[in-house]
Amino acid sequence: MKEPLVSIIIPCKTIDEYTQKCIGECLKLDYSNFEVIVLPDEKSSKSEIKNRKLKIITSGKVKPAFKRNLGMKQSKANFYAFIDSDAYPEKDWLKNAIKYFSDKKIGIVGGPNLTPPESNIWEKISGFVYSNFLVSGKANIRYKRAKNQYTNELPSCNYISKKEASSEYDPHFLTAEDSEFCFNCSKKGYKILYAKDVVVFHHRRDSFKGHLKQVWIYGRDIAWLSKKEPSLDKIYYSILSIFALGFFAGLILSFFNKIVGILFLIALLFYIFVMFITGIHTNFKISIYTFITSILTHFTYGFGFIYGLLSKNRT
Repeated sequence: MKEPLVSIIIPCKTIDEYTQKCIGECLKLDYSNFEVIVLPDEKSSKSEIKNRKLKIITSGKVKPAFKRNLGMKQSKANFYAFIDSDAYPEKDWLKNAIKYFSDKKIGIVGGPNLTPPESNIWEKISGFVYSNFLVSGKANIRYKRAKNQYTNELPSCNYISKKEASSEYDPHFLTAEDSEFCFNCSKKGYKILYAKDVVVFHHRRDSFKGHLKQVWIYGRDIAWLSKKEPSLDKIYYSILSIFALGFFAGLILSFFNKIVGILFLIALLFYIFVMFITGIHTNFKISIYTFITSILTHFTYGFGFIYGLLSKNRT
């Protein structure tokens, strides 16, 4: 039986070294019927790779969401495979994903986006932080191999969507547009499956500053999405902002009330202990960096979310 046609959609600014790697690994996939649609900003951005399955479509300087929409419009496939230009798939990525669509109730299948083995120390630390449940909550499965399970959302660096379950991405968002894409899929009555064997390797931000900037944007954009479509289930995204505000409220009140001060100190020591234990790795230096980065991730995301709630305009 012929495998269904899949369009692999890769948004990028330019076809750089990472994008070349992504294209090359996609073309090596153990799957017979697919095309690769790459969407750089400019015409001068060309791939050194020549293949009949490869299409390069310039988009101008627009956000990745706009590029993904353009890729879907150019596709004639019944399935869209979304991957970031700084990621690359395992060889059986599509084959493993497509098998799950035998269940007609499934609209999106995705899996873990793992830190590449060739990554530098800060990329690895970022990966360790994101994979910690106490940092990312239920989203931590995205960064490690966990058991197969249904979920509310997956990141667009690694999921495959069938055409009838798909919708347009909001081109105003830099991030969180994939969350809305998944929410819209669920509204159509489809399920979203996390599958541990649908794997890509995804580069993280390669510096401490880069990681925190990304976290801030995550918090800001999910707050914008929460304002766009308010619902009780989105209160979940505000947990770290409540934590950040509670921390500083407790810190200030501890100066005025001895009992509050003692309770605050106990809670603070417990928090530090738990974050340190969950950040331990075989390398002591990495453990310390992971511990510090995890704590700052909490506050950065929390205040990013607050900023998103209070700000009026999307960028």
